Amino acid sequence: MDLRSVVSLYESAENLGAPVASVHLDTTHDDRLSATHIEHRWRALRDGLAEHGCDEATLTVLDKAVGGVPDLPGPQGESVFAADGRLLGVHTLAAPPPRDQAALLPIPDALALVVDLDHQLPHVVVAVDEHGADVDAFPVSAEQPDTRRTFHGTTLHLAGLLADGPVTGVTRRRREGPWADVADQVAQDVLAAVGEVRARMVAVTGDPQALESLRDRLSPAFSAPGDIPPDLVLVTGGRPSGGDPAALAALRRSVDAALHDATTARHRATLERFRGDLARHRAAEGVPDTATAFARGRATALLLAADRDHDHDPQLYASATDPRALATQAPALDGDPTAFAGQAGALLLRSAVAAGAEFSEILTPHQVPDGTGALLR
Repeated sequence: MDLRSVVSLYESAENLGAPVASVHLDTTHDDRLSATHIEHRWRALRDGLAEHGCDEATLTVLDKAVGGVPDLPGPQGESVFAADGRLLGVHTLAAPPPRDQAALLPIPDALALVVDLDHQLPHVVVAVDEHGADVDAFPVSAEQPDTRRTFHGTTLHLAGLLADGPVTGVTRRRREGPWADVADQVAQDVLAAVGEVRARMVAVTGDPQALESLRDRLSPAFSAPGDIPPDLVLVTGGRPSGGDPAALAALRRSVDAALHDATTARHRATLERFRGDLARHRAAEGVPDTATAFARGRATALLLAADRDHDHDPQLYASATDPRALATQAPALDGDPTAFAGQAGALLLRSAVAAGAEFSEILTPHQVPDGTGALLR
């Protein structure tokens, strides 16, 4: 994935020059006690941040932001960043992070957020019935000011339907009328939506006869020479009416499954390329060699396993002011008064963002030392 979508987070933190509190939390609301459980788990993380020196003003900002979206059906997570009493970003994730965690570092620890983004594709959801169609176009993320919540992936779809107003970045078209009268217009709407977000997938659901008719109209455009066409995927769920939570949840599960299949194929292809490049000495594996590659400006893509806890993620040393200054031993950065230690995943990700590198999750971490690697220029 392209890491440009998180550049502003790092820039905001750098401008403040204060320690950044990064919180990643499972905020799924699946029963009436969910809010209480989320609050208790947040309090445990909050206590840990306070013990590590997080200031009260920043903790208070986090108190107001943490909690998820109670009306959002299905699984969700949350990544929240704050520093010096200011909110740097609050992001609803399409899936909970591997574990609840919080960190206080000179830089954001954005790995859980980036992994969630890496499981998304710009896509279009088309829901049709005999009365018309809804065509919604979704970028990977909906960019919002730092005082508002940012949605990603399929949470964009539900947020757009549940919100009082439109979610920034989401384009919606609705066609009403007998299918025979609106079919051509719907097909044009779909093509326009694909172009707006450069969609890699079109998920279509609803009336079987209408679906077949729509496929016939789209196939010529999707098979034409030029840009790589998006995958056309049939999903279950139907056209939700009146914001019905059960219908929304069913459609989300279907779209999530289609996105999972598409991104899994992409991750596997990247890992195969990594193995081939490793044999040609055009890749690095393991934390030490990957850190050296970024320090020398040779890395073009970072590959990381998502589930990296303190017991299994090696420690690196870095400069708070120079993203390329990475080392496996503290003496290597003795001359830098801003040097600090942190988990390798967070520090390597920050170097990758600064380098304009790509990112891909390693789905089979046991096959790569430390669950860490890089493609080289």
